Amino acid sequence: MILELSVTTSHDTESLRIILSDPNFVLPLLFPSIKDLKVLGGSFHGHANYLNIDHEVSGNIYISSNEINYPFTLSRGKNLGTGRLTFYLTPGRISLKLEYEGWMETFAGGLLGRWVRKFSRELEEKIRMERIRRKI
Repeated sequence: MILELSVTTSHDTESLRIILSDPNFVLPLLFPSIKDLKVLGGSFHGHANYLNIDHEVSGNIYISSNEINYPFTLSRGKNLGTGRLTFYLTPGRISLKLEYEGWMETFAGGLLGRWVRKFSRELEEKIRMERIRRKI
């Protein structure tokens, strides 16, 4: 499954890089099922619950001048899925690509689409508020 969206933004690329490379900002906003997220350096690990199905998400953050990558795994017992969330930053535009394959792929595909669309609709305002909070 691959989901791609592009949104316009009034925020500068450096501010976007700072905010979108923070898993504590991005992941719970994009994936509301994440209830507990811990970040250590360039890695993250969290617990999530969707329809009373407990599962874990873990991954890393890789940042370059115009791209932010979150490769991740989604696991529940022996069930495993892998994915990648990528933000491409250009002046005036944020492009988002979410790739995922593994358990719950067909079951959660429609839900992930709704979450990504909601995330993209709210992103400009959420970033504005986060910039105010962080004073950047």
